[in-house]
Amino acid sequence: MGWAGLTAAGALHAIWASGSPWPARSSKQLSEAVVGSSTARPNAQATWVVAGTAFCGAAVAAGGLGEGRVAVRLRRLMGFGLCARAIAGGDVAVKALQLPPAGKRFRKLDWRYYRPLFGLIGLAIFSSAKK
Repeated sequence: MGWAGLTAAGALHAIWASGSPWPARSSKQLSEAVVGSSTARPNAQATWVVAGTAFCGAAVAAGGLGEGRVAVRLRRLMGFGLCARAIAGGDVAVKALQLPPAGKRFRKLDWRYYRPLFGLIGLAIFSSAKK
């Protein structure tokens, strides 16, 4: 589940980095939904970095680095980070990224979808980090 979640996140960010606002109808709506503000639009380069990071994380979650001590610790760190994001919420993430305060739509989506997804993916990765 951790691999699938991070792979899906990487693919979605790659779609956005390519210029598509899908599943939103416009880049303004996409920005409101994913970063909390229509004025704060991440550039393609930053979005490609997120996509690449998610794909690399997926490879680690899938066991791409093996089952050694370093790989297990890295999966634990990844799981902890994703669970921390789920607990802290999007407002903390938006503030940490020095973005404008999140709007009502982002907060609703964060509570309903983003937080649970971060939590589930984080727990899946954390639980796979056994040695």
